[in-house]
Amino acid sequence: MILHVHGGPTGAWSPGGTLDAIALCAAGYRVLMPNIRGSATFGGPWVRGLSASWGKADAEDAMAAVDGLVARGLADPQRLGVMGLSYGGFLTQWLIGVTDRFAAAVAENGVANQASAWANSYFGVHYNRRAGLGDPLSDEGMQALWHSSPLRNASRIHTPLLMLQAEEDRVCPASDNEQLFTALKVLGREVELILYPDEHHEMKSSGRPDRRIDRMERTLAWFDRYLRRGWATRSATSC
Repeated sequence: MILHVHGGPTGAWSPGGTLDAIALCAAGYRVLMPNIRGSATFGGPWVRGLSASWGKADAEDAMAAVDGLVARGLADPQRLGVMGLSYGGFLTQWLIGVTDRFAAAVAENGVANQASAWANSYFGVHYNRRAGLGDPLSDEGMQALWHSSPLRNASRIHTPLLMLQAEEDRVCPASDNEQLFTALKVLGREVELILYPDEHHEMKSSGRPDRRIDRMERTLAWFDRYLRRGWATRSATSC
């Protein structure tokens, strides 16, 4: 089962699904797409329920959705994956730093260091001010940004992570996510970083066709490597 986190965070999943979800389902995966707190589906109070609580309320909701599927027998707790783009990439990187329950993760154009994103993202200053995430102009603000940065949890990440990055992304710049990649490489963790030249934030929808195919093939191969490993042997034995 793959937990698929939307962007935004005030984005939302619609009933129609996505091309990623269709491809994953066609490959035999169940895809969980919850509209956690911060999503635009349930009105203002639901959006404000996240506010500056990145890594708290959103992580709680995401894991509650996972627990619900596991409890119903719809997900194997030993074969869970997580993926997301933009804010979804942030939450993917965050979750694998606070839990080892996921066997594989794919983060695309995420946010690894809130402090550097504040200055490097083309609208980081204004977004952080509006969302109340903080700024690095005071000790208190810097601590708030660092507290919700996946990079802070790098030493606790053991989940194999595939990082997909549009090199010309100005919303979630490559330099931000390269910090997490470097940290994980130094720690000797299983991580790969794929840079797509001349591509921008929504490469999955508007990028060069061969690169859009490449990102999906890499995503499927990554999950197949870590979520299906040993499954054929166990199934044959049980039969």
